[in-house]
Amino acid sequence: MSPKLRVDAIELTQIEPADNPGLCSAVVQVSLADGREFSLLAATPMWFADAFAKLGLGYYFGPLVLFVRTMDPGLVRRAVSDMVKGGDQWLCRHDTPRTTLGKVLSEFKSRHP
Repeated sequence: MSPKLRVDAIELTQIEPADNPGLCSAVVQVSLADGREFSLLAATPMWFADAFAKLGLGYYFGPLVLFVRTMDPGLVRRAVSDMVKGGDQWLCRHDTPRTTLGKVLSEFKSRHP
């Protein structure tokens, strides 16, 4: 069994658009007590569906996305807390280069027209 991880900080950054937590994407920065840092892409399902349609994507494969009903800091903290209950595997799987989901989808579109 994996040792229990301690999360030191969870911060929402690069919220796009910042004025609509029910329809946005964000980067979730997670810092663990052991010094490791993870960057997770997060989005509301409606934001993702809208971005997907606007870009005309037929499919997507790439960095994993943490989907939340609303970009509420408390809800995101709860999701991350659940992710680390069994170890760091979910943080490792969701960790992405420091970028935004909008950029990831645009770059995906340019590689897969």
